[in-house]
Amino acid sequence: MICERCRIENTEDSRYCKGCGALLKQDVEAHISRGLLYRRRGGGSAQGNALIELTQALKLDPQNAEANFYMGKLMYDNGFLEDALNYYKKAIETSPEWADVYFEIGTAYYRLCRIDEAIEVFEKAYSLNPEYIISCYYAGLAYYHKGSLDKAIKHFENVIQKDPEFAMAYYHLGRAYTKKNFTNKAIESLEKLVAISPKDSDAFFHLGFSYWKNDNEEKAIWALQKALELNPDDENAKGILKQLMR
Repeated sequence: MICERCRIENTEDSRYCKGCGALLKQDVEAHISRGLLYRRRGGGSAQGNALIELTQALKLDPQNAEANFYMGKLMYDNGFLEDALNYYKKAIETSPEWADVYFEIGTAYYRLCRIDEAIEVFEKAYSLNPEYIISCYYAGLAYYHKGSLDKAIKHFENVIQKDPEFAMAYYHLGRAYTKKNFTNKAIESLEKLVAISPKDSDAFFHLGFSYWKNDNEEKAIWALQKALELNPDDENAKGILKQLMR
């Protein structure tokens, strides 16, 4: 291991530089900390500096789980998904029980439309940390897009049980129930959603649509009108309202 301060080579198990006495491992941590600071600042030059710092950390310690993880996040932020996956997988080699890394691998797979692989690692993250409900939610979302509605519903319900204010879980739960023609359950979920997110025009549209399917025209008109108040360009809401107001 080469000391950055004096450039003297030390053995890999050295804690202090034999030339200047600097803490060798602290240099790796310092590069990671500076890399994260630059990444949080955003912008092209800051992203470039973050890359430099994390690259230097990995030169000093190629197996460092944190350096690989944050380099993966930097690659992900800039759209280099395959590179992100490679760094995340290196982090897993060193820290195989780190739930956050599995979640980030899942998001990369999800963006690459590799849904089955995304589900596997989202489930892994959730199994490692049952309080990691965002991973449970994304697993549900992946199941939803795959068409596995029963599994999607189970996951969204698990999320809501642990966090009754998780708005998007209610949204996708309502959509999943709608696809299964469980209209009453869809209405129940979407009513809870609009109570949590009263400015969400899409939520009011889907609630109005569910009321309409359930032959409750009065409530359907109310919800669709609310959707149009929030989004006057909602052509779908306009179309259904036109039919209801004949």
